[in-house]
Amino acid sequence: MGEIEMITAINIETNLWNRIINLLKFTNWVETYRYDEFDAGIDFDFAVLENDGEEVLFGWDNWVEGEIHCSESRMKKIESLVGEILKKGEPVNLKPEVIKLYKPATKGKKT
Repeated sequence: MGEIEMITAINIETNLWNRIINLLKFTNWVETYRYDEFDAGIDFDFAVLENDGEEVLFGWDNWVEGEIHCSESRMKKIESLVGEILKKGEPVNLKPEVIKLYKPATKGKKT
């Protein structure tokens, strides 16, 4: 079986980005990591949600707004949940090097 194709939605308006996180939490997704430094939610934000071994990564900053990184099939489910198609593209806050800064900290941390 091949590797799962991962995609990133970009330029997601802040209120919608937060709404998607809250909707997933409402449907049994667990936030396993949330950036909590002094600038959280002001300049930068990063969260990881998990459900049954699947992860969805959320990145945000006050310049490019929200990004979501997940499997293509999960992205379609998220789009169906909110009733709109999200723009896909190259991430700023969810580049591999940014994910590496936070992702190791997620193991075993539940909030």
